[in-house]
Amino acid sequence: MFKHEELALMSGASALVAFSFLVYNVHITKSADHLSFIWIFLVIIAQSLMYAYGKINKVHGLYIPATVYILGLAYILYVKTIYKETNKIEEELKDKNIIK
Repeated sequence: MFKHEELALMSGASALVAFSFLVYNVHITKSADHLSFIWIFLVIIAQSLMYAYGKINKVHGLYIPATVYILGLAYILYVKTIYKETNKIEEELKDKNIIK
């Protein structure tokens, strides 16, 4: 099989720690305006391909981190699209004194 698969796992874990700071920042600010849709979709495609490759070759160090990336990217995409619209509606309702 593959030699030193633990290196791939450590690499994936390190990259996930770095990526988690991005997801955390998006979560706290509820803004993903600094990330383009093109970047988000390209990274989703890249991680999906990495997941498929890791799953086919049974390389846990590739497909497990790719799964977490895809989930984080889905959340970022949610914040970029849905949350922004929800926030606009809430602001409009506050402007009209319908809600506080």
